[in-house]
Amino acid sequence: MIKDDCLYFRGEKPCKFKIPCTNCPHYQPFPTRILIIKCTAQGDVLRTTSLLSGLKRKYPQSHISWLVAEESKELLANNPSIDKIITFSLNDLILLFIEEFDILICLDKEPSSTSIASLIKASQKFGFGLNKFGNLMIFNKASEYAYRLGVDDNLKFRQNKKTYQQIIYEMAELDYQRDAYQFYLREEDKKKAEDFFRKHKISRKKLAVGLNTGSGNRFKTKQWPRENFLKLIHYLNTDLKANVFLLGGQTEKKINDYLARKSATKVYNTGYDNALREFAAFIAMMDIVVSSDTLAMHLAIALNKKVIALFGPTAPQEIDLYGRGIKIFKGVPCSPCYLSTCPDRQCMKAITPELVMEKIKDLL
Repeated sequence: MIKDDCLYFRGEKPCKFKIPCTNCPHYQPFPTRILIIKCTAQGDVLRTTSLLSGLKRKYPQSHISWLVAEESKELLANNPSIDKIITFSLNDLILLFIEEFDILICLDKEPSSTSIASLIKASQKFGFGLNKFGNLMIFNKASEYAYRLGVDDNLKFRQNKKTYQQIIYEMAELDYQRDAYQFYLREEDKKKAEDFFRKHKISRKKLAVGLNTGSGNRFKTKQWPRENFLKLIHYLNTDLKANVFLLGGQTEKKINDYLARKSATKVYNTGYDNALREFAAFIAMMDIVVSSDTLAMHLAIALNKKVIALFGPTAPQEIDLYGRGIKIFKGVPCSPCYLSTCPDRQCMKAITPELVMEKIKDLL
């Protein structure tokens, strides 16, 4: 008898055990089948991994699939809690519409994600979907607060005290225990950063401070002034005798080249061509990371680093640093605003390098 409900069944070829289904000792019916839909943005995908701990507590025998954008799939790679990573390819999506799940959790509000969530067959659905008018709706009552955050700026910007993790646990109707991010570096991911330290003969005994100088592509308003970074580099070198590292990618090339050229004290530029997991490995080598509300900040949190997080246009209360960092938010009258452009960025300019230096010392 062919057992096509087996976890290991392939159909087009023998399974990995290469034993006929009849009386196979490895037969295992599918456990609770769960689909998470969280595709963008990268930082949000990473912090959503905290949900995996709660799912495994409630459904210890479960098979978890995750639908994610191609650019973010490496954030989920090598994670033992995830059985299947699915991207927005035609072949993967066709299969999703044939399969049936016990539980679907959609945490995205984008129409591309919510339309898929509405179409996929699942016994229980949590989070966001689309109604018959093509507008955002919720599948369960527990997702109402998250829904309201999107339509009520006063609630989101000023009244809300819940972290993102608390909110998504509430949506999924799980018991929140302040679960951490899940992110796993492989040995091959670490090689480039380790080689960099060896090549430059960098002592691991000195304090290593990473400065993530960019703000991402979506919110240029998160950018801290380059003059402030330049002053901070000087303070770190002279006051703490620290090794200072510039972190970033292609979009940070201009500012990092400027800082490396203008700094009167030693600074290490980690480069612009690091793959996502190589970039994460550089962060793993740091003792402290200074960053605005970006992917680098979330990677530092996931890697248990001490973090100085600079907030201006976004709400700091949604971020949990798990007791390993300090959030700096000056709260000028117009912030948070969640605007992608701003003529003066007063909220970020109000954060002085002297204040950041003071908070770094508080972490030591």
